[in-house]
Order: sequence, then structure tokens, then C-alpha cells
Amino acid sequence: MIKSKHKKAFSMITAIFVIVIMATVTSLIMNVTGKTVKATTQQYQKEQAALLARSYTELAILNILFTDRSVNCITSSVENFNGGKNSPGGYDITVNVKYIGNNTLLDNCSTASSAISTWTNSNNGFYNSISLIIDTYVTYKDFDDPSNRDITFHRRTLQKL
Repeated sequence: MIKSKHKKAFSMITAIFVIVIMATVTSLIMNVTGKTVKATTQQYQKEQAALLARSYTELAILNILFTDRSVNCITSSVENFNGGKNSPGGYDITVNVKYIGNNTLLDNCSTASSAISTWTNSNNGFYNSISLIIDTYVTYKDFDDPSNRDITFHRRTLQKL
């Protein structure tokens, strides 16, 4: 027969062992949950930046279409979305526009470079049209980055007018 003293000791060891196993499993679950939340947050911020870049690129094209280039050329725009990058969930958007095409069609607009301008003047396909190079930069702060660095999403678009 097993003495009752030994039964109590065995039950205590079993209880401690079960508590240790449950604590280990709980810590693993919490670790995985934390990593999943961080990855989801980063994915959300990147997708938001991509959508903002697309939207502000299309907005720049719309503004250029309805702007008289003989009076004013749109070359850059700086915007803040949701309070700017220094506020939680905020983004800074910078749009830079360069024009490619026949200098007589561009009026007062500066071209992207003299090399591109020379090439387009010798090529009849681009000579009669205007094209745009639109660089959109969306800058934001990562929620989980302890060093508080900026993350920049860049979108480059070539648009023919």
C-alpha cells in the first residue's frame, strides 16, 4: 500500500508540473499573438500608404489637366493626411511632377531634363504630346518601431496627357 503522505507529495509535484506547462503554453500564445498584431499593423500602414499614393497621383493628374500651363505649372505638392506623420496614424504626402514633351506645348513648364527634352524633340511620337513623370512619396511612422524612424512609400507614374 502507498502511504497517504506520498500521495500528497505526488499530487503536489503533478500540480506544479501542470502549472509550469500551462504557463509555457500561455507565454507562447501571447508571443505569437503579439507578432501577429505587429505584422497586421505594418501591413495596414503599408496598404494605406499605397492607397494614398495612388489617390494623390490621380489628384495631381486631375489638377494638371484643369490648370492653364501658360499661367501656372504644377510641379510639386505637399499634403498632410490625418494630421501628418507626427500624429498617430498620420501620413505626409509629397508629389513631384516633371514634364516631358515639346517645349512649345509646355509653355512655362520646365522639362524633366535636357536629355529627355532633346530626345523627345527628335522623336515624332513624343514631339506632339506631353507626358508627366509623377513621383509620390508617402511618409509615416511605424507604430511599433522603438527608434521612431520614418518609413517612406514611393510610387512613380508615367502619364501621357
